[in-house]
Amino acid sequence: MRKILDSETKNLSDKETKEITEVIKPKRQISEAQREHLNKIRELAMQKKKELKEITLKSKLAKTVPKQDLAKQYDEYVENKVKLQTKKKEEESVSDDEVIIKKKSKPKKKIVYVSESESEEEVVVRKPKSKAKPQPQPLENLVYNNNRDQLYNRMIEERVRASIVGYGAALGV
Repeated sequence: MRKILDSETKNLSDKETKEITEVIKPKRQISEAQREHLNKIRELAMQKKKELKEITLKSKLAKTVPKQDLAKQYDEYVENKVKLQTKKKEEESVSDDEVIIKKKSKPKKKIVYVSESESEEEVVVRKPKSKAKPQPQPLENLVYNNNRDQLYNRMIEERVRASIVGYGAALGV
C-alpha cells in the first residue's frame, strides 16, 4: 500500500481521496496466543530448514566419496609404481651380479679352412650375435604417443578443411 502525501491529496479531488482512503486497510491485530503459535511455527520451520541443509550437505558429500576413493586408489597406484620401480632396479642390480657369476663361457664356433696346396690352417672365429629383445613400452608412453598422434591427425584435418574452405571462397563456391 502506498502512503499518500499531503501535497498529493491537495491536487486530487474529494472523490479520489475517498476512494484511496477506502483502499487502505488497517493492520490486523494479533493476539498473544496467535503470536506464540506463529513463533512455534517459525521455530519448527527453522529446524526443518537446518535438517534439509544437513541432508543436502550429506548428499553432496556422498557424491564426492567415490571421487575421493578414486583419488586414494590413484595415490596408492603411484606409490606402488614407485615401489615396484625401486624393487626392479634392485633386482636388476642383484640379477646382473648373479648373471655374471653364473655365466659360463660358450664354446666358440671355429671354422677351419684347409688349403690343399699349403699346410697352413686358417681359423675363423664367429661370435654369435646377441639379439636385443624389444622391451615393451610403458603404458604412459603408449598413451602419450596415442594422444600425440590424435592431435597431429586433427591438426592435419583442420589444415585441409581450412584450405578447402579458402579455395571454395576463392572460386566463389
